[in-house]
Amino acid sequence: MTPLTPASSVVATLAATPDGAPVGIPPDALTDHPAQRTWQTVVQRMEQAMVARQAGAGRTVVLVPYAQLMNAGRRAWARAHPSGFPPRFESTRNWASSLQPFLPGPTDLSMDAARDSLVAAAFIDRVAAGRLDAALRSVMVARLVEGARQLAPLAAAVHPDQRLPWADARREALAQGNVQSLLWEALLASLALAWVSTSSYATDVLWGPQAQPGDVADTLLVLQGFQQDPLATALAAHWGERAAVLDWYDSDAPQAVSAAPRLHACGDAEDEAQRAAACVLTHANAGRVPVALVANDRLLTRRVSAMLEGAGLTVRDETGWKLSTTRAAARLMSLLRAADGRARMDDVLDLLKQAGAWPEAQVLALEHLARDAQVSLWRSAVESPRLAAALPDGLATVLAGLQPARPLVRWLQDLRDALVAVGLWDTLTEDPAGQQLLAALRLVDGAVHELASVTDALLNQDTATQRTARTGERPGGRLSLSAFTAWVRDVLEGVSFMPFSAGPAGVVILPMAQLLGRHFAATVVPGCDEVHLNPSPEPPGQWTPAQREALGLPAREVLAHSAAQAWQTTLTLPQLDVLWRTQERGEVLLPSASVQALLPPGTEAQASGATDPRAARVLHAQPQQPPEPSAGDVLPESLSASAYQDLRDCPYRFFALRQLRLVDAAELEAEPDQRDMGNWLHAVLRAFHEQRGDTRPGRAVDRAELDRLGNATADAMGLNAGEGGAGFLPYQAVWPALRDGYLDWLAGFEATEGRAGPRFEQAEATLTSQAGAWKLYGKLDRIDQQDSPEGVIPFVIDYKTEGRPKTMERVKEPLEDTQLAFYAALLPSENVRAAYLSITDKRSDNGKDPATVLVEQPDVLMAREQLVAGLAHDMARVAAGHAMPALGEGRVCEFCAARGLCRKDFWSTGR
Repeated sequence: MTPLTPASSVVATLAATPDGAPVGIPPDALTDHPAQRTWQTVVQRMEQAMVARQAGAGRTVVLVPYAQLMNAGRRAWARAHPSGFPPRFESTRNWASSLQPFLPGPTDLSMDAARDSLVAAAFIDRVAAGRLDAALRSVMVARLVEGARQLAPLAAAVHPDQRLPWADARREALAQGNVQSLLWEALLASLALAWVSTSSYATDVLWGPQAQPGDVADTLLVLQGFQQDPLATALAAHWGERAAVLDWYDSDAPQAVSAAPRLHACGDAEDEAQRAAACVLTHANAGRVPVALVANDRLLTRRVSAMLEGAGLTVRDETGWKLSTTRAAARLMSLLRAADGRARMDDVLDLLKQAGAWPEAQVLALEHLARDAQVSLWRSAVESPRLAAALPDGLATVLAGLQPARPLVRWLQDLRDALVAVGLWDTLTEDPAGQQLLAALRLVDGAVHELASVTDALLNQDTATQRTARTGERPGGRLSLSAFTAWVRDVLEGVSFMPFSAGPAGVVILPMAQLLGRHFAATVVPGCDEVHLNPSPEPPGQWTPAQREALGLPAREVLAHSAAQAWQTTLTLPQLDVLWRTQERGEVLLPSASVQALLPPGTEAQASGATDPRAARVLHAQPQQPPEPSAGDVLPESLSASAYQDLRDCPYRFFALRQLRLVDAAELEAEPDQRDMGNWLHAVLRAFHEQRGDTRPGRAVDRAELDRLGNATADAMGLNAGEGGAGFLPYQAVWPALRDGYLDWLAGFEATEGRAGPRFEQAEATLTSQAGAWKLYGKLDRIDQQDSPEGVIPFVIDYKTEGRPKTMERVKEPLEDTQLAFYAALLPSENVRAAYLSITDKRSDNGKDPATVLVEQPDVLMAREQLVAGLAHDMARVAAGHAMPALGEGRVCEFCAARGLCRKDFWSTGR
């Protein structure tokens, strides 16, 4: 990976601001810029239109396609006419706001996510009360808001007095001809038309007396962008002969490409992001600022933006991104997820780690206890005596207080109180995204009254269906926690976060269409692949082509023509870099068809004609050797069988897991696995034999007792449905076979040995002993006693639920089997028997071996002697500071917890 060069000369370049010129562009470069030449032509056309209408510039309003062109137009006019009154360069929305402030009505389409989602939900409930489940209702609300916002520009382009007939005509067009749609789609289209046709808009003032032709101005000039603005076109028709619609370009004259663009074929998305950032930094360091960064791929653009900000460039983003993707939104949603009655422990820990009301040490202590006890549900943690002392003070009360249903206004008030209580309020108010979030949700002082008026109006307009409020899903009534959370999520999804940048920006992120008429010293266009730069873009929304035609929405062909115009304009810009990736997640990705037209004949799509602007560094390989630590001063106080097995398997594993005591954190959400099943079976057999003792009540009684103990133990361990969910059901399914196999073995074992044979003594016995200077300890599954001529002999039995071949392999080499020899060393008796009891749910493949088999180690006494001597020798070497190398061999490494620490996968020894 090659590094990015810092923006060393950016600050000095941005400081130079020539009079009347965009920041960073020298005055002598303006006359050669395509945007300047275009503005010269546009200004000439404006002059001709004014002369034809005998209007002065001071009495002329010029409507531009988007607000950023207002200043560009003023500068262009000032260069052509240094003296005299200039025309008013306005966008439709800016012009309307200058004439009259706008306050939407309770049910108007306001383009505000909080209000619109409430109104849309009320409309859905009014026409489909009781016919929708929560999930479908949520989808329909989002679809209705989306559809209404797409129709709003068309409705705003109609005089307010003509909107109802306009909507009726389109409703009839949808019902006639070949426009086919399903029930719910037709309902949403009808609702969207009704909503936009009965709403008032901020631009309605442009139809009123305050914007009367000849009063507010004598002439209206409309500059159309790549795509026709319905409102501007309608206003031009409304002004009649006083208006003129001007195109930016002569459609018959081809646009000349100023210079050949630099084409960069990149490997993957990360390579493309790095290379795009390097292109921007190269331009900035050369004094070519501001740089336009075109946002074809929003995810890629955010990655590039982060790199540029890290390199010291000031970035102004004119596109923004969804507020729901910000960290502020994640903090808020963590509180709502934790308040759910079914919240997982992970949800609450996520909240605690982001909140500031409780010390970090207390949060970590709670997490440690929860993982150790495997408490995965928050309600279980609240009820657990073991975790009671570690629960943060007041947290349970705050979360429980958010669970009952309540009206929306009360929800917002209580949510604000909860944010203060958990320490998130100050964090949100100090974050720009958090400030926008609080404003969008009306959590700031006094803002909630706006939504209160909306909900009251919705209820008053729909008294006939107020019974639906009892469902807990009605915005104007009582909302359940899940419904309120869905509303919050919709609001955050519907709001764009626009980060604030103070001072002149070295980089401007913008859509390709807004390069029109803008002065940029350089332009970088990443995301020019076949997916993100489609010459025929997919029309937005869920409308079919027939519906789009009936509603008057632009067709795919119109959008394709606009995209082609934007691309051709981009190609005229100086210092242009075009980037695309050649693969996405292993799949081959071709450049856009627009880019392929630029490639020289015979050039492969993967070839790049431009030099990589990243500075290359040579990194010399540093071989990684296997670690060989020594830690004679860090010795365990005592050794278990598994600890000594670690030392025999791999000294480094013993060093990491036993001497440094590094352990994996337990999973909170772990489903019951084979280990849980083994622990459960051990606990069941222990309780069974401790109650049964040496009595033999019969198979029917034993079977019933094992079933009872199995259920009781599973409940005590949290394995049954509830805390453990359904994860333990597969093990419960094989329990009858395990139980019957064990009882078959027990009956044969007791019948063969008779009363003089082994008798149950104790289970889960914890024993200690000495091996030289070293203390040994262990917990034995079961110890029987057997009479013999030499006296009573202890018989150690260790339960195994693993595969039968693995258990048989353990006893083949006595000196390789650590466990039974170690257990024998824990017993003071000179004579010992030891065996594994292999418990499975089926017979062996040959059908001869039963499900449960006793696998005895006949040479356990010899193995015990060798183990004690070897253990003393090995531990003496460890204490003396001998190296403990990582062996990196055998199956031990496959699931070793210390593998990431020894870094076996990066060794350079070839082992």
